[in-house]
Amino acid sequence: MLKLWQFTDLHLHVRENPEELDKHPNQTALAQSEAIIDACLAAFLAEPGCGTLLLSGDLTQTGHPYEHSRMIEKLRQVQAAGKRVIAITASHDHKTLGRENCHLLREMYAEFGPNDAIALYEDGIAFVVMLEPGLRLLCINDHGRDRPPRWLPWALEQIEQAKAAGGRIFGMTHLPSLPPSPIYPLIEPRSLLQAETTRALADAGLPFMLTGHSHIHNIAPIVTPAGNPYWDVNTSALVGWPGKFRKLEIDGNTVRITGSEIPHIPAFGEMAAAEFLRETFDVVLRNIFAGWESDYELFARSIGTGIDPARVYKLKTFLKPLGKPANRITLGGLGALLACRSRITAQVRGLLLRDVLLEGMRNIYAGTEPYGPETGLGQAFLAYGRRLKFLGKKLGIADFPAFMLSLVYDDSPDDEVTIHIGEGLP
Repeated sequence: MLKLWQFTDLHLHVRENPEELDKHPNQTALAQSEAIIDACLAAFLAEPGCGTLLLSGDLTQTGHPYEHSRMIEKLRQVQAAGKRVIAITASHDHKTLGRENCHLLREMYAEFGPNDAIALYEDGIAFVVMLEPGLRLLCINDHGRDRPPRWLPWALEQIEQAKAAGGRIFGMTHLPSLPPSPIYPLIEPRSLLQAETTRALADAGLPFMLTGHSHIHNIAPIVTPAGNPYWDVNTSALVGWPGKFRKLEIDGNTVRITGSEIPHIPAFGEMAAAEFLRETFDVVLRNIFAGWESDYELFARSIGTGIDPARVYKLKTFLKPLGKPANRITLGGLGALLACRSRITAQVRGLLLRDVLLEGMRNIYAGTEPYGPETGLGQAFLAYGRRLKFLGKKLGIADFPAFMLSLVYDDSPDDEVTIHIGEGLP
């Protein structure tokens, strides 16, 4: 049995480059990033029978040379201890270099995968490594977002070659290949592989992809129109709420993938890791609503941790007047405005919409959206969706009530999955 660990979105921020800590609130624990990474690398080194670590991008926060040199030093120490590191890089990693110089970035990390590759695309935009005899990993760096990506024909060839050799292959890239939440394509439409690209990979025979970027802990399955099953395994940021990474156990055609919490570190004080990272995230969430009501600059900066703040500034005339009611209105009050108050159960009518949305955002990131259609919250969001169907038409959402319910409910397991390569969805 082959055992692998995967970390994504490490966002290493070093003290020599402190300015990023002061500019914006952030969903990640930047000040503690190095301590978190060190603790997780130590846990990996101590894991018996696990010899390979996969890193799926955003290894650093700003891409500053200090950060890259520190990260490379850490990864070399892992390899010096007899374990293997396979890494790809992404947008945060070329923030300082600039996208036009990504070839330099690929050279810097060549010893962590590309130097051992059995196939390279151009100068390392993508590469294939052999994990064990008969098992290949397709790795795709996030150094450009062409649509369709220019690496796609090459990747399809690599999948065909793996199958022709009687082997298995799966993928790792940075951007999600399926939406980790129905709201994600509305917020970051270009931070997602095109549906056509994902279908092409799945139909060629790629069973699943390990991804990151969104910081959302989510497992999304599809069956393509051609009948081929496929999974996107998106993992939370290592240094952000909920602070998880993935463990993979591969036995023949069976792949078991589980989520695992990062270890506690002294930098968290007496707080458990999940508690510390949740509080870090909650600062951002609270700033969004507090700023929306009374400080639009704070609102734009806070919501800009996931959305381009420029878009938020453009909408100031429309959004700013909604800040106070958004903080004061209850679920029952919103139901009255939408003429559906009778469908809002008494148990939830008095809840502030602000508090429900705060919990909802936190739950989406953690992959724990528990409020199904039988619950008071689920019924409320379905009722809002039915009254706001006209918005669905404008946004291109066919089933707007189901979309609204998805903000508080997802019944698919996001922490673990067992994939049987060559078989359909369970």
